Amino acid sequence: MELVVEDVGFRGKLDGAGYRLLQRSGSGLAYWNTRLVRRDAGARYHGVTHEYLDVPGGVEELRSAWYKDHASGSNRVDKFERDARLLSEALEKDPENHRYWFYLAQSYRDAGRTTEAAVAYAKRAGMGGWDEEAWNARLQQARCQRQLGDDEGFIRHALAAFNQRPQRAEPLYDLARYYREKGMNDASALFSEAGLAIGRPEQDILFIEDSVYTTGLREEYAIAANYAHDPIRKDRGFAACNWLALNRETGDGPRDLAWSNLYFYMRPAHEIMPSFKAQRIDFTAPAGYVATNPSVARLGDAIVLLQRTVNYTLTDGGQYVTPGDMPISTRNFLLRLDSDLVKMGASEVLPPADLPSPAYDQVLGFEDMRLFAWRDELWGLSCVRQLTPEGWCEQVLARIEDTELGSHILADWRVVRPAGQRQHEKNWMPLVERTSDGSDRLRFIYLCDPTKILDENGRTVSEQEPMVAAPQFSGSSQAILFDGGWLALVHEARARPNEGRRYYQHRFVWFDAAYRLTKVSRPFYFNAKGVEFAAGLAWHPDTKRLMISYGAGDSESWIATVQAEEVAAFLDDVADLASDRAVAGTGIKPTLPLTLPGVGDAERTGSSGGRPNSAGARSEPRSLAFRSGQTTEEFFRKFAPFLEAVDSPAERRRHSREFDRRIVPFVSDGAALPQIHCFYEVLSDKAEHRTLIAATTSMRAAGHPVRVWSYSPNRLEFLLWHGIEVSAADDVMPRATFERIVAGSEIRYFSDIFRYAVLYEHGGLWMDSDIVMLRPFPFNGDHFFNLQWRGSHKGHFICGNVIHAKPYSRHLRALYEMSIERFHAARGKEFGDIGPKLLSDYIASDAGSALHDQVFSPMFFNSIDWTEIDRFEKPIAELADYLNDERVFGVHLWTARNEARPAEKNTPFIAQLVSPLEGFPTFTSLADKFNTDKNRHTGNRHAYARIYDRLLSSRRLSLRRLMEIGPCRVQADGQNETPTVSLWQSYFPFGQVIGVDLTDFSRLNNERFKSFVCDQSRVEDLQRVAAQLEPASFDAIIDDGSHASFDEQLTLREFFPLLADGGWYFIEDLDWQPAGENPAKITLTKTLLREIKEYGLARSIDPLGISTLAGQFAEVLFFDSHYELDRAKLLGGLVAIRKRGRSGWSA
Repeated sequence: MELVVEDVGFRGKLDGAGYRLLQRSGSGLAYWNTRLVRRDAGARYHGVTHEYLDVPGGVEELRSAWYKDHASGSNRVDKFERDARLLSEALEKDPENHRYWFYLAQSYRDAGRTTEAAVAYAKRAGMGGWDEEAWNARLQQARCQRQLGDDEGFIRHALAAFNQRPQRAEPLYDLARYYREKGMNDASALFSEAGLAIGRPEQDILFIEDSVYTTGLREEYAIAANYAHDPIRKDRGFAACNWLALNRETGDGPRDLAWSNLYFYMRPAHEIMPSFKAQRIDFTAPAGYVATNPSVARLGDAIVLLQRTVNYTLTDGGQYVTPGDMPISTRNFLLRLDSDLVKMGASEVLPPADLPSPAYDQVLGFEDMRLFAWRDELWGLSCVRQLTPEGWCEQVLARIEDTELGSHILADWRVVRPAGQRQHEKNWMPLVERTSDGSDRLRFIYLCDPTKILDENGRTVSEQEPMVAAPQFSGSSQAILFDGGWLALVHEARARPNEGRRYYQHRFVWFDAAYRLTKVSRPFYFNAKGVEFAAGLAWHPDTKRLMISYGAGDSESWIATVQAEEVAAFLDDVADLASDRAVAGTGIKPTLPLTLPGVGDAERTGSSGGRPNSAGARSEPRSLAFRSGQTTEEFFRKFAPFLEAVDSPAERRRHSREFDRRIVPFVSDGAALPQIHCFYEVLSDKAEHRTLIAATTSMRAAGHPVRVWSYSPNRLEFLLWHGIEVSAADDVMPRATFERIVAGSEIRYFSDIFRYAVLYEHGGLWMDSDIVMLRPFPFNGDHFFNLQWRGSHKGHFICGNVIHAKPYSRHLRALYEMSIERFHAARGKEFGDIGPKLLSDYIASDAGSALHDQVFSPMFFNSIDWTEIDRFEKPIAELADYLNDERVFGVHLWTARNEARPAEKNTPFIAQLVSPLEGFPTFTSLADKFNTDKNRHTGNRHAYARIYDRLLSSRRLSLRRLMEIGPCRVQADGQNETPTVSLWQSYFPFGQVIGVDLTDFSRLNNERFKSFVCDQSRVEDLQRVAAQLEPASFDAIIDDGSHASFDEQLTLREFFPLLADGGWYFIEDLDWQPAGENPAKITLTKTLLREIKEYGLARSIDPLGISTLAGQFAEVLFFDSHYELDRAKLLGGLVAIRKRGRSGWSA
């Protein structure tokens, strides 16, 4: 249980005898439970288990706090059987006890004794009494009957449950899902519509399934209504699907399913905008090139169009093929069109004369140029990759100059590079706005969510969160002046599940004059559902129509017109799309049935026949098909080309970074940590189990619930003291099967099968029992698989040591069944055949194609390969190429073993791993060993270390640079100790520390420490230091300097640009001020930052302009100095400011 407090002052308002609090589970279940009673109220618990609290005088509802139920109690061994036994014994003495019957039924259900549960639920439902409990018993009886295959009984009792309590929608949801899965979609839609009319029952307190009211019914309706013949019902189905896709509160699973199902609602532009008229652009590309992705614009009254031509063709599999494997090359041409969009002339646009020779020769030219008029001349914004050896996508701005020799040339070109860590830059949308003085100002729409606007030099002008969730919106066209704001086209690129075929859906978006994303159209396509890209949008000279230019299939070039009034009517206000907000429950990502021989189209939910995917359909393959004709090795060589750099740890780390960015939506620090499952069998009484203890205690220390399954659980009771659960593996697979498999192979072979079974039935994270975790892994996607660097000679690409799956994953079920079949069919049982090899074959096959975007590089847990175990004998400081990365969450020991000796100088890495709690101590405990008042016992004992632990521990291996202002505790002549510098370096093994102080510590400078002498009160000193440091290069800055408010604010203003996106800026000891501060001239730093946190800007005097930084503050958090809290009851002695933007590799 976790108490979540929304009103910290709630205790002062308590005057009742008792209070019930809302209890929410991760499954979307919510109910009220009496949790708080006055000590003298005479409250008593009743019952043998599932006790309830009786409070004389009654209880009230407390809405300012609630409990998050992690269901940890249900993980106790034999809990459900124990509860059933206790309740059965109690019913012998009190046979008419309603509560006992209800919870006996619950215990039977949770123990898998479904038939007995149905009987007990029926008994409780017929007893009357508390209407909510009787109703829930009837609903659960219906669910048990469905599980038992009694469809008639399910329907009868689900309807009875609804009739019994018509303010509850759960029975209607069950019926809607039942009929949709039976293919009776009109009946399903009927029940969904009735359920959608019912709001969340705020007066009920028992087992409210929030997910039904927030996403479940909409999800069912969105799927079923697509089949409707009634266009009104079908349109309502689209509205439900679109709401799920765009509502900010929708969970990742329901949102992803909605995005996929929008494919089936997507209609062509000419259907939804009848005035839309398109024609091919009359242009013949040079020999060996094809025309695609044109960009139309206006220069005065003239219509101009930038026509891109390319030397590649796009295969059905989405591969780019050039003649003779030549580099991909782009040539651009400028066309002049008349008012009928007929070509009047064309000339080539040559690259700049001063363009350097390509540093990267695989992709050449100025790609997907967006054409626009600025300062009465033509300009273009292009993606260029040839300027850096790594082939970074960069945005290049250039003027198009007429050479008067029959061609044009790009001039005045420059790279526009935004602040922050480098990443591929694509799909910026240029806009030109007229300023109050009549000049033109160039801006770029960099992102839609958050809506981020850059100036012509790449500096952020504004950044704000839209009302809808739009991270999937990518820029297509320019933004043009429209109805007092800015209109643009965006696209959402997705791949068809089980096909890998990409398609683009387009939307119009409208930003108001303050750059707020305010209106969005429904998605559509131009010619066909496939690869289409609209790089141009402009007003027609008749001022009534808009011109849209687009490419199709990377091989055709089109231009169209549409009435502007029609587009305006096509836009929906985002406030309407975001209305009816609710906290979304958990959902299921789309899972398509596998294509099996002999299965007809009518039986294939979500096939290419044009219907939405059903989240509930499951089917398991018996063999693997490869429609592409590729072998497993060929697939993975193309899918993960960075595996070719396996011999260079630095190169493979660098090349795999872009591949892994896909994981960003699925890992967040605030997410609940998944249950970890391990398997371990004691084979010798003499074994010390050192690796098992190291691995599982590290998992537990990271905060994960950990369960070890074994056929000899009594021999693993020593794990219980570490907070680790031990469960009987017989509950997953019978002992006889275990013994048969081990007798015919080895225990590792069985472990490969067991992981599929346990993940299918329980869900969560599988980890081999030699994985040492270095930090929590807050993964919340549907599946996680990771690659390994080597093993291709045996067909081992996927390493099964870490796998994540939701319960009842059809893919895990398929893997389990195939592994059992292969065991019985194979003559030889070689390790890996049903582990890495089967996993690799399955994911490369048609059956596993839906998992492609859920496979990640080895960096997360296998950064050190099984062929590199000698690296474990090196000290961690020598392993930067393997470990200094944001993606490293844990380390696989493979066969590396060593004695724990973390106290040695130059301790081998393996010694730290074998004793992880000592080898990787928390920052809080480590600080206690250093002479700094950041710890719990030195000097003023501020205990700030706990805060750095909380906010910086996830960067332990990835932090590259940290600055501390005031690294010496006391300013004194001859000071030669910088204790906090040593502390930072001990905790962050790859981090460089920059010290800024009045005292000269340059004698201590080395590769990992550099000192600057600086007076915080002198702006010229601060600017001198900042000029010697790279902007946006620090992960953390700690101000423990003079503590004067003027100095703190001046330093914040001058040094904040040095902080990387997502980095933290800390100011310590806000409660202490030196003498001489004038409150009439400077506001206390604590007061100023509290005002910015609360109001968005300072309300007190702000002479140094700290409010101008507020737009870059993502969070402002205050924490207490334990010393000041105890001494003077002062709160908020330290402030932590997080800079906007993503940190590290996810940027």
